[in-house]
Amino acid sequence: MNGGLPVLVRQVRHELIALLRTPLTMILSVAFPLLFFVLLAALIGNAVVDERTGVRLVQFLAPALASFGVIMATFSFLASGLAEARATGVLKRQSGTPLPRWALIGGRIGAAVLLGLIAVALVLGVGAALYELQILGRSIVALVVTLLVSSFSFAALGIALALLLPTVPMVVAVTNGIAIVLSFISGVFMVSGETPEWMNTIAWIFPLKHMVTVFSDALNPYLTGSGFQWDHLAVIALWGVAGALMALWALRGGREARPAVERAGGARVVPADASPLRAGRPSLWTLFTGQVAHAQAILWRDASSVFFAVVFPLLLVAIIPTVNGGGDLEIREGLLLGTFFAATMAIYGSAVTSFVNMPQGLAEDRERGVLKRTRATPLPTGVMLAGRVVAALVVSLLTLVAIALLAVAMYSPPVPPGWPVGLLVFVLSATTFALVGLAVASLVHSGQAVLGATLGTLLPLCFISDIFVAGVDLPDVLDTIGWIFPLRHAARAMTDSVTAVAGPFPWSHVAVILAWAAVSVVVIATRFRSEAVKEGRPARARVSAARG
Repeated sequence: MNGGLPVLVRQVRHELIALLRTPLTMILSVAFPLLFFVLLAALIGNAVVDERTGVRLVQFLAPALASFGVIMATFSFLASGLAEARATGVLKRQSGTPLPRWALIGGRIGAAVLLGLIAVALVLGVGAALYELQILGRSIVALVVTLLVSSFSFAALGIALALLLPTVPMVVAVTNGIAIVLSFISGVFMVSGETPEWMNTIAWIFPLKHMVTVFSDALNPYLTGSGFQWDHLAVIALWGVAGALMALWALRGGREARPAVERAGGARVVPADASPLRAGRPSLWTLFTGQVAHAQAILWRDASSVFFAVVFPLLLVAIIPTVNGGGDLEIREGLLLGTFFAATMAIYGSAVTSFVNMPQGLAEDRERGVLKRTRATPLPTGVMLAGRVVAALVVSLLTLVAIALLAVAMYSPPVPPGWPVGLLVFVLSATTFALVGLAVASLVHSGQAVLGATLGTLLPLCFISDIFVAGVDLPDVLDTIGWIFPLRHAARAMTDSVTAVAGPFPWSHVAVILAWAAVSVVVIATRFRSEAVKEGRPARARVSAARG
């Protein structure tokens, strides 16, 4: 077997290191479950539910959130990584090496499984160390077996989808969509409320619900026995076998989807004596509109960006009110649950587009030398940056429209009298998010570092800024931190504007938002001017030397 186990171990180590160096993977599969667990414990309290046994609330939160880390690592990110490696030719080049194909696939599976186990270990470890989570000795073996069976089953399904779906964007959208939707209907993010019967029925068809159930029962101190639930394990294993068979069918039959390749004959032939499209220097307006169109194209072509900035908020607007009493539930005077989440998810989608995706794209352009080459063109840096800000604003507004249409279709809320104020707040907030994101990109140079800084900041703030959780009294420290940043002011001003009762103009919230925008503009101007000067000095020195 060309080396056997040692080869596989080395490949697993190689793939695991690659995963650990990817900020998005670490944030969503490892940090996000742990962060959600810690914040939920802080938000809803870690009260003792049984004085006799000392059982606390986290005993019933930890299993579901640990399960989310498993499915994200072994299903979504494994499939996305494999699809990207196939599309970029990495798998093809690796196939030309002495490394056997089973080791290539096995290395990715092993690394994904280990990453999922790391996520579980962190949630359980932090729970036991800080929140008195009880790890029951009677069910440890069943817990480990369930985790391994579930991990390999999700991995098999992820590989099958990665091989059968034709493009990387489709793999990213399908796997993340499946994982997040199943997480909601399987009780992963359920703090209160009850899932509708039809959702519950659908959830039992898929393996995640069975995994969450076995995991939760294994940590339930009121149950007895070894923790093995063979009926649930059988369903999980059957899904894994089905995924493995589909993957083998795709591999052995040569039926795996091929990445799209541009046709050589599709290029337009331009005559040698053709006249140029324009003569003279383009106007600033032409340059600006061109940058807006270019930046929008970049944002829309990134499947993961579109999913988390547009599709994900739409899913939450549809699911969260449905599983928490319905969109017509009044959570405070004049504010319905469906309207609340429509407003906050619009802010969240705008923040992802403007604060995370757009700055990351700019940082990646800088890494590739695009910004440096741009400075030798008629395009001013200010126009380029303004075009990217406006492009992010346009995408944010389109997301807002989509969310509003969905909320109207599902919950039929009345038209709020303060909607013009809400629209103004939204535009100011989206612009500010973009400016703050550009400021971060001016301070942090690599695209991966920008992604880690922005997404790693945004997700915690969402939990303490009335984005994902409604009607919860925050601890004083978290409450103070939340009000420092513009996200909470944007969310509060937005939700106040969509209530049935018109209120005063949110001057205080708008003032904080504009203050962040002003500071960001100063940082952007200073940093980009300094960067241009540093890049210009060597060029001027070479010109002077040549003249001398």
